[in-house]
Amino acid sequence: MEQLVKELVEKANLTEEQAAKATEVMLAFVKTKVPPMFQDKMDDILAGKFDMSSLMGMLGGSPMDMIKGMFSKK
Repeated sequence: MEQLVKELVEKANLTEEQAAKATEVMLAFVKTKVPPMFQDKMDDILAGKFDMSSLMGMLGGSPMDMIKGMFSKK
């Protein structure tokens, strides 16, 4: 989130305090738009710690398993 705050300070001409508050508000808003199981992941994404394997585990398998499931005969 530090990088987002820095960009808001530089590009939107906000103070650091304003940028930090704007980031908090934005994150809270985005969390209301994603399923509850992904809400905690939003913090990781903004912190640059996005872990695709744990996300896939939450969805029920690896990316390959998901692709195979999409194209398997039913």
